[in-house]
Amino acid sequence: MRRQVHEDSSRAGEAARMAWPRQALVEDFTDRVGAIDVPVLVLAGSDDKVDPPQILRDHLLPLITTATLTELDGTGHLSPLEVPDQVASHISAFAARL
Repeated sequence: MRRQVHEDSSRAGEAARMAWPRQALVEDFTDRVGAIDVPVLVLAGSDDKVDPPQILRDHLLPLITTATLTELDGTGHLSPLEVPDQVASHISAFAARL
């Protein structure tokens, strides 16, 4: 699956690949995120190089006061593909607590 995701992403071309860092990453969504007032579960892969857990703790969690972060062991940015059982387990537990 990981290989397939990489191959699919590579087929999109240079313009599509560069659109994320040049456009989406520079968008300021602070006001919209700050308006979230429902419980939020943030799942972060321990080895994620795109959105590392500490960056999310430092920059996202302070904006969403209702959020909690759970770090998934031994996974990177594609945790739903890499550790689907961990993802499902954490989401199920989160939903059960609501």
